[in-house]
Formats: sequence, structure tokens, C-alpha cells
Amino acid sequence: MKFQFTFSVMALLTALLVVPGLVGAEQAPTKEGKKRESTEIRTLLEAGRASASWPEGMVIHVSACLGEPDAKVAARVPAEMKETWEFTAGQVHRISFDDTNGKSTDHRVASRPFDSKDLCKDLLEGKAIEIAAEKGEGPKVGLLGSHYHRGSRSIEVTWKGETILHLYETNGPFLKFYRDSDARAFGALYARLASQARILFQSKPAEAK
Repeated sequence: MKFQFTFSVMALLTALLVVPGLVGAEQAPTKEGKKRESTEIRTLLEAGRASASWPEGMVIHVSACLGEPDAKVAARVPAEMKETWEFTAGQVHRISFDDTNGKSTDHRVASRPFDSKDLCKDLLEGKAIEIAAEKGEGPKVGLLGSHYHRGSRSIEVTWKGETILHLYETNGPFLKFYRDSDARAFGALYARLASQARILFQSKPAEAK
């Protein structure tokens, strides 16, 4: 268990280490509109897995902004690790964020061909729907599987412009962790998705920017 769900003044120091657009996500209006039932989402993903194809209009964003590395590895990893990947039909993109007049905007800085047919399988086997239901067991923990103790990670799945799954954990300006069983599943799913992009961009986990 990497980090117990506790609050400290140090959490405030991670205000600069939060994934752009994640701060205040619980208060800000979203583009989700009508909340889709898990059965609808599962049906969509099952169809994609069965046909080994990418559902038309689906996009997956995988993003992390982490700091305060473990003491045991601090000498070997950067003080901060930031990465944002976008998976679309047949491609994966590296995303960069620019801050202008207090507004953060994202844009693609590089793209690579990518066989996206197995991503529905990854989401299903990675228990994305179960994680979203937040019915896990054990104490709340976060950032499992990473070298860091502070920051945020997120996985967002949109379909035809609508967010159908939004999984995230953060101990930045506010706290949002999953219970142990869900936290472990989230960490494994995050690594499963992000590693595919890192390989194509020849980027190691600790070096991703």
C-alpha cells in the first residue's frame, strides 16, 4: 500500500502538479450530458472487442502529472513526471498544454500510427467500468504502481464527443482516491494504456514529458 488517504498541508504544494483541467472537475460543468448506464458502456466496449475494431468516434485520454518521488528511486527519476496521450482510430498522439492568460489549452505535438483494435479489450479486462462504480474494498490509497507520492492520474474515454468514462485519482488541491482493490486496478490499467504510447514514442515511464 503506497499512500494512505490522509490530508496534510503538503497536499497544497501539489497545486502546480495537477493534470491540466482536472482541478475543480467535481464542481465544473462537464460535457457528459445524460449519464450513460454502465450496461450501455459495456455493450459498446464488448462490441469493439468482439469485432476487434475501434468504435467510431471514440477517443481515450491518458494523463499524469506526478511529483515527490520515492526516496529509494529519487536519484534515478525526475522530480516530476508529466505525460498526456490521446488514442484515436489508428493513431496515438502526444499532447502538450499551453497556459495563456490563465487558460490551459492542449494540442497535439506528435503522432504515431497505432493499432487501436485491442483498446476496448484493455478497458474491459482492466475493469474500467468496475473502477468507475467505486465499489472496491479496503482503505483508500493512490498512485499505486508509480514512483511518486503526489499528483494526479486520469483516464478519460469519450465517444462522439461525450464523456462515457472518467477515472482519476489526485491528492493535489483536493483529494480523490479509490479503495485499495479499485486503486490497484486503476494503477494497472493506467500502466497498460500509457506503456503502449511510451513504447511508440520510445519514452520510459520516468522520462515521459
